[in-house]
Amino acid sequence: MKKIIIEISDSQHEEMKTFLEKCFSSSIREECGFDGYTIKLDVSPLGPELSVEMYGKVDLGDVKWCIE
Repeated sequence: MKKIIIEISDSQHEEMKTFLEKCFSSSIREECGFDGYTIKLDVSPLGPELSVEMYGKVDLGDVKWCIE
């Protein structure tokens, strides 16, 4: 089986963690059902970029990735 490995910086990790915590808190406050979230790796000629979507979107910027 192959693995997709995405490397993010500490600051990208903090940004993603903060964004998701805020979304989870909003979901609890508004008593909404949890729908999950999407992590999207966009690979283009300009370079790979990562984003996370859940009640909004945060672009984390350039990342390193590989398939092993």
